Amino acid sequence: MPLPSLLSSDSLTRFVLEGIDLELEIGINAFEIGKPQKVSLTVSVEVPDTLCHIADSREGLLSGYDYNHVYDAIKQAISEPVTLIEVLAQRIADLLLRNPEVRVCEIKVMKYRMWPEVATVSVSIRRSQPLRPGAV
Repeated sequence: MPLPSLLSSDSLTRFVLEGIDLELEIGINAFEIGKPQKVSLTVSVEVPDTLCHIADSREGLLSGYDYNHVYDAIKQAISEPVTLIEVLAQRIADLLLRNPEVRVCEIKVMKYRMWPEVATVSVSIRRSQPLRPGAV
């Protein structure tokens, strides 16, 4: 049973999906074009705590936040071709922030062994909902 009076309105809970390994055609260099590369994602969202103080059941989740939405946003983001890892990260953030329950999201996209001596190249972004009029 939720305890709204005990929960601060600015308290957030973070959900993290880590180690999402994909094979994508991504990149602008001649040696990357037309060749799938290993890409790994870490995606997190922060939602109000009130969405996590729910009954421990499938029915309870109907009044909470379902992290399947994060996975669905990733799948939607990669359903269209993308060339740059920073564009992929922003595309995922844009999809996640369509849900007003998601207050903050962080996305890290890593490509592996682009050059022999470089283990990974990555980009990390943090995005949040715009402030609403009258919000403090």
